[in-house]
Amino acid sequence: MKSTALSLHARAAIAGDTTAAKHRAAYQRTEGDETWLTPRYIVEALGPFDLDPATPEGGMPWRTAKVMLRPSDDGLVAPWPKQAMVWMNPPYGPVCGAWMRKCADHGNGFALIFARTETRWFHKTVWRHRNVTALFFFDGRIRFVDRDGKPGGTAPAWSALVAYGMEARRRLERAVHEGKLMGRPIILDKDQAKVWQAGQRKAA
Repeated sequence: MKSTALSLHARAAIAGDTTAAKHRAAYQRTEGDETWLTPRYIVEALGPFDLDPATPEGGMPWRTAKVMLRPSDDGLVAPWPKQAMVWMNPPYGPVCGAWMRKCADHGNGFALIFARTETRWFHKTVWRHRNVTALFFFDGRIRFVDRDGKPGGTAPAWSALVAYGMEARRRLERAVHEGKLMGRPIILDKDQAKVWQAGQRKAA
């Protein structure tokens, strides 16, 4: 699917903006020695999905959603349909926070990320965000896959799933109960969510 808007990289080139170059560089790093494609069993355990906004430019060995946006489609700036159930394994690195903010504000889907629980973006888009309904920490480190779908080495960090919205929470609970995902789920009810969002530092 192509974005109807002028591509972010093209607009930046015209305006002399460096933002697009940063997004593009992040994707290139993700597609270089740090290619982490989602194992099929995770997507199938939680799907089906309407939108994957962060598919690598080279594509996936299997479908992750009905609509799969590549860097050339500018998934970070392209509009996400309000009712779309989103699957997102975002580019890692400096731009991860921007992708997480968009996914969190969308409020309907999953993000698969490294469990960098101490980072500022994790606090803002996971610990403190009103749309988080559940978390899942995998039992051990995930073995991501390469472009051919073959298992790669063990990931360099622990991974977590973040569920946004009630439908995502229901799907996560079902996958865990059916034994499709092994690990530690944290399910939030309304009272827990309010406590989770408390304790923020006040701006000076």
